Amino acid sequence: MSKGIPLRPEHEQFTDNQWQAVFDGEQNILVSASAGSGKTTVLVRRVIEKLKSGVDIDRLLIVTYTEAAAKEMKERIQVALQKEMNGEIDSEKKRHFSRQLTLLPTANISTLHAFCLTVIRRFYYLIEIDPVFRMLTDETEMLLMKEDVWDEVREQFYEGNQESFYQLTSNFSNDRNDEGLTKLIFSLYDFAKANPDPSEWLDSLANAYKVTEELGALPLFQEYLKPQAMEVLIRSVERYEAMIRMVAGEEKLSKILTLAENEKQLFEQLAASIYDDELETAYEFSQKITFERYPSIRVEELKEVSAEAKDLREQNKKALKDLVSSLFTISPEKMKEVMRASYPLAEEISRVGRAFIDRYGEQKLKKGLVDFNDLEHFTLAILASKQEGEWLASEASNYYRQKFDEVLVDEYQDINRLQETILYWLRRPNPTEGNLFMVGDVKQSIYSFRLADPTLFIEKYNQYGENKEGKRIVLAENFRSRKNVLDFTNLIFEQLMDERVGQIEYDEAAKLINGFDQFPEAENYDTELLIYEKKSEQTNERVKLPSYLSSELEVTMEDKTEGELHMTALKIRELIDSQFLIYDKSSKENRPICYKDIVLLTPTKKNNLTILETFKTAGIPIQVNDAQNYFQATEIRVMVSLLQIIDNPYQDIPLVAVLRSPIVRLKENELATIRLAAKEKSFYEALMLFLEKTKEEERNWQLKERLLRFTSHLSKWRELARREQIAALIWEIYRDTAYLDYVGGMSSGKQRQANLYALVDRAGSYEKTSFRGLFQFVRFIEKMQEKDKDLAEPVILSEENAVRVMTIHASKGLEFPVVFVLDMTKEFNLGDLNERYIFDDRLGVGIRFMAPLDRILYDTLPFLAIKQAKLRKLLSEEMRKLYVALTRAEQKLYLVGSYNDQETTWKEWAKASSFEGKTLPSENRLQGKSSLMNWVGMSLIRHEKMDEFQHFYDTAKVTQISSHPASFSISFMNETAIQESFSKLNFIEANSGESRQVIAEDKSITKRGIKRLNFFYPYQLATKTTNYQSVSEIKRVFEDPDNKEIGKLELSDSDVKSTSQIVNRMVEGSLRKPQFIDSVRQPSAAEIGTATHYLLQLVDLSEQPTFEKVTTLLEGLIQTKIIQEAVGKKIDVNKILAFFQTDFGQKLIKNAPKVKREQPFSMLMKAEELIKDYPDQKEDDLLIHGIIDGFIEQEKTCILYDYKTDFMVNVEDPVALKKVIQRYQGQLNLYKKALIQATEKPVEQIYLILLTAGAIIDMEKQEVVERM
Repeated sequence: MSKGIPLRPEHEQFTDNQWQAVFDGEQNILVSASAGSGKTTVLVRRVIEKLKSGVDIDRLLIVTYTEAAAKEMKERIQVALQKEMNGEIDSEKKRHFSRQLTLLPTANISTLHAFCLTVIRRFYYLIEIDPVFRMLTDETEMLLMKEDVWDEVREQFYEGNQESFYQLTSNFSNDRNDEGLTKLIFSLYDFAKANPDPSEWLDSLANAYKVTEELGALPLFQEYLKPQAMEVLIRSVERYEAMIRMVAGEEKLSKILTLAENEKQLFEQLAASIYDDELETAYEFSQKITFERYPSIRVEELKEVSAEAKDLREQNKKALKDLVSSLFTISPEKMKEVMRASYPLAEEISRVGRAFIDRYGEQKLKKGLVDFNDLEHFTLAILASKQEGEWLASEASNYYRQKFDEVLVDEYQDINRLQETILYWLRRPNPTEGNLFMVGDVKQSIYSFRLADPTLFIEKYNQYGENKEGKRIVLAENFRSRKNVLDFTNLIFEQLMDERVGQIEYDEAAKLINGFDQFPEAENYDTELLIYEKKSEQTNERVKLPSYLSSELEVTMEDKTEGELHMTALKIRELIDSQFLIYDKSSKENRPICYKDIVLLTPTKKNNLTILETFKTAGIPIQVNDAQNYFQATEIRVMVSLLQIIDNPYQDIPLVAVLRSPIVRLKENELATIRLAAKEKSFYEALMLFLEKTKEEERNWQLKERLLRFTSHLSKWRELARREQIAALIWEIYRDTAYLDYVGGMSSGKQRQANLYALVDRAGSYEKTSFRGLFQFVRFIEKMQEKDKDLAEPVILSEENAVRVMTIHASKGLEFPVVFVLDMTKEFNLGDLNERYIFDDRLGVGIRFMAPLDRILYDTLPFLAIKQAKLRKLLSEEMRKLYVALTRAEQKLYLVGSYNDQETTWKEWAKASSFEGKTLPSENRLQGKSSLMNWVGMSLIRHEKMDEFQHFYDTAKVTQISSHPASFSISFMNETAIQESFSKLNFIEANSGESRQVIAEDKSITKRGIKRLNFFYPYQLATKTTNYQSVSEIKRVFEDPDNKEIGKLELSDSDVKSTSQIVNRMVEGSLRKPQFIDSVRQPSAAEIGTATHYLLQLVDLSEQPTFEKVTTLLEGLIQTKIIQEAVGKKIDVNKILAFFQTDFGQKLIKNAPKVKREQPFSMLMKAEELIKDYPDQKEDDLLIHGIIDGFIEQEKTCILYDYKTDFMVNVEDPVALKKVIQRYQGQLNLYKKALIQATEKPVEQIYLILLTAGAIIDMEKQEVVERM
């Protein structure tokens, strides 16, 4: 125990380290407090002990991360002070504590931003700013202000006609807009403002591009690229050595031995070149290394050894490929050239960024606005000033250094470098008299999006561990969780977290130690991994439930997310129904689990709506306070559309949305009638023309009356918008339309009304911003939607006993008896690494340089280095998020994810199974296309408990971790198994309790009742289709060989099943979600076809297409992510070129100005024309919508053509040719009809172009007229 620390009395329940953290002083102290270690209790006790020693609370500065934490801190201190006053103390101490209670409300216990505000209010005159300002806290308002300022700055640069700015725009934007440059500048602003000296940081951006020495000597290479390259190559050499050991001594494997020895030597030479910083030599080696064909082994007993050796070699091939792509994309000489060319770009980024930052600051001051960044920079300017490159303390800094006896900082791991600098000028500068007390856990630093810098904590952790400038105290005991949760967490992080990935070593000091011994011994508390198998060998047939149950619960899984959620819901139902016991810490006894004991942790809010729907279906009460679906609510979408047309009625989509909504209630055929009044004009103009032309005696007179009422209201609202506040306008709309009352009668009516009330509140808040008017409010809302800044859905009734859903970030600092961590197999989001720039608060900017002439992107050395550093930071944070998620659980932990099948699961997990080191290889942990579950699986595969799964993989290749106390289980479920389990649960439910009993046959049912039950609705068929159909959805009509013309679709009851499988919209309930979310599957034919059509639409017909031109166009579409890379690779450019070599292809080129491509159309058709046995309702119309691939509009006629990319047929076979013609005849006839109506010209020829088969068919002659 340190000097000056009192002995710990026996009745005190603090550990030795906690006790030391409470009393140790006279130096700077960093408390590294692991999850559940009682850091808040320690912090409060330290404050109380300071007060008991005679210190006044206003002489302490206590900084918390959130306002809620500050409020809790004050409440805890108040309770502790009152407890002290109620004890047996003398009158002097009682007066002292009473004084502290008086001072407490105004004590400096707050967030750092709140304290900065206090500093500015007191010393504003030192920096000459107006003390009357408004805090700019709304992110959308900030974004709109930034955009307005950027528009001005950008316009000035464009008007300046400076080549450097045009080059900057060209490099970071695309041909359509300069959105890329906008994103760059806004990102630059965030990084610059998080720096203590933004100007100095901006000045340094171009330094990395000054090439004055060999690349191998550059710090960026030495610190970031070289270590990673050496690690990869050393690991590869180790794999070759393992290969050699496998095959040595076996003559029939001698070829493999020679291969391994030769390739090992090449890898060693490459490693030596990089180690010696000879990058030119290393580059040449990397380009020369080739891999010979792997020898085939025919001896049966040697095939397994050969396969294992081959697997190691394949890993090395991939490692080299990744290394080349990350370091040797171009030669060192070319890299120097690219870096010199990038230097002016880096300078221009600095110049333009500075102009934006200065102008934005001026605009905020002009409007009397201050944001959080300003608070920090103004405070720093008050506390210190920079003179001749050196920071000097101000009188204000000296004032606070004398005022505060101690500065206590909670959640220190989440501060940034600017905030650290502010703290420096508030604490005593001499470390020997240090008064800075910091508490945190770097393993829980998960706020990089707020530019938190965990390296600040790590630097002090390492320094103070050696007693340099301060003392480190580690709180490792966990008083939150059962030992099983702690053991499992330790098992995972002992293998995952180190300085390379995670940024701190998970050593003995970091390990979680069980500190709560009151949990009773019990079974069934092992951590469980729940794996949903997306692909199953089971049939896809639905489990047929008993008739009395089938209407209660329909369990269907359209994608992996729903599969995982149904599996989770099933497990929760099992916990509740089995009355799983949990230990209640308040009553100190076991009790059955309740829904409120369970929390679902998600990486994002993206799936919250699906969670709500799934759990409601499963009968599980669920509470999601922020489902991020406010703007997706129907009533809000209608109101936003209405506000849009009040601002500007010449907007077709919002106008039609309002006309179709319950406010006006038009049908599709009525909308079509309005459109026919003026086909080429806006819908509003068509509407006004319709009103003008329609006479009283005409059949559309009733429609006109409804529209007149609407346009009258619209005019009134537009007038109100000019003179009233927006909140008043919205209230007037509610009164005029009774829409508020209408939605109250819908399902979830109270929630919908609350949503509409919230819109009024939001409008009132908007009026307090610096923006005014309806146009800006609509823009405000659109920007919130665009940037995914949804409003939280207002909470109406909070079901207390409900499963709660929250993000991992929101759960930080909380604890729950049972935790499910969802979506564990979600791939890490590394999208920021694919931009043309990367910023780093220390390394500056990494640029991908686009050569002006050939438009090729080159990764500069700073870009490669910063990308490598950023990758480690991103994955380190993902690792820390996993730590936060696992340590929220008190008693039971579930990890939920999905793989294609069990074989895929083991294949992913066994990638590093043979590695002999304690920590998994960083190359496995640094894989971008990985997930939290992969990390967990790779850690578990080496545990001795995994022997029970040995039939899935080769345990001989696994380096086991034995005698580890962690215990866990792994369960696999597919859709069929989940459905069967749900059916059993519901069967039990249906037969338990009077209210759930199956209604037995009741002989007293009257004939009248039976007649009602057997009533047949005469227009049943009309309910099986919609008024709106697309051509692709009714294509089945044309696949019947007898339907040569338009054809009719049968919707008889007997045909409903087959129809639902083919026609999407024809039959209710047939919609399925797309499967493209499954990133591992191959692109579908439909995706390839869609992409091919889009490519054909954009091919320049003004000149002969060439392979280079079409390929360049395709690469551009892939780079701009219009076409996915995997899909783009499947497009056969040669087939496209072959088509343009045909006579018809040449005809398109010759008539390029007359060619219309991808032309959408809509037309009304009578339902009876398309659907057989349709009820006798002659007036029923269908609105048909489609897209014509292309046509040539000649002076008097048209030539229609249509591509097919997914149909392979032998056109030489007459029978096959006849079938393909019959397949598409009706569809093309429908296109022909639409084209005639649109152009009022006859169609003289129709061509069907089979790109895959390489044939052009004349549909009139019904024969192949050209081959490609």
